Amino acid sequence: MRLLERIKSRLRRHLWKAINKEAFEEDFIRILPDTQKDAARFLFYGNATAEEKRIAKLIEANRSQIIATAKELHSFSSPHSGTFKKDAKGHATAGPYTSSPAKAVAMTGVKKKGGILIKRITTGLGARRILELGTHTGFSGCYFLTCPQVEQLVTVEGSKDLCEIADRNLRRISNKFIIMNMLFDDAIDQLSHNREKFDCVFIDGQHEREATWHYMKRVMPLLNDGGSIIFDDIYWSDDMNQLWKEICNSLDFSVTLDLQSKGVAILRSGEEAKVHYDICEYVGRSRIFRKGW
Repeated sequence: MRLLERIKSRLRRHLWKAINKEAFEEDFIRILPDTQKDAARFLFYGNATAEEKRIAKLIEANRSQIIATAKELHSFSSPHSGTFKKDAKGHATAGPYTSSPAKAVAMTGVKKKGGILIKRITTGLGARRILELGTHTGFSGCYFLTCPQVEQLVTVEGSKDLCEIADRNLRRISNKFIIMNMLFDDAIDQLSHNREKFDCVFIDGQHEREATWHYMKRVMPLLNDGGSIIFDDIYWSDDMNQLWKEICNSLDFSVTLDLQSKGVAILRSGEEAKVHYDICEYVGRSRIFRKGW
């Protein structure tokens, strides 16, 4: 039954794209900034290059390595909708520190499609220095490090177990990274104190509206002029999707781009007109994964 449903779903997607191909090229790609056309075309056509496939295969091999190195891994859990809290310093309160089977942790890292999309988005943005909130086991970080222009990735993770695994995974790709084994707010404090600047921030460690909004506001001063924020899982839950809608309406950003699971927001640096691009009108909108989460 599941196989039949998957076949039906795949056929619906192919039919939808066949119907919308001309409109996608003429109405969307034509007006989309050149920097993000490769990312958009990947989502529409699924046209991974031979090099992208090679990179994805190399990174995917890390999953079996994770399973082989540990039985249980400890990490901070993400807050559910409406449970986000701050302490007296205005820092986010960490969720429970829990353990999970290594196999389950290995399967939650970004998959091939999401990784290649991250690589194309980042390459298009020309981001040389990237800050990632939510290292996890380093899968998304690996894709960042394969972007030709990236000079350094600074990635933040509260779990010591996950940092150790991420370090091994990232080193298989490049040595142009720093892992900060800290809670997000503490890391942001340190980066701010050191006057660090980034071209792009990837917010992936929380899947809750208030938490994500909190970290967004905190990292904005760390961005260079015209810098960008990539938001992961914008259709994860009702309130994550509500957050994304608020970001799209925010005057803090001159450009917002809905790329199904990923949202891109470019910081306003002058008097640019507000522009929003939505690929979901041509590839179909993702269903919200968790209703009322």
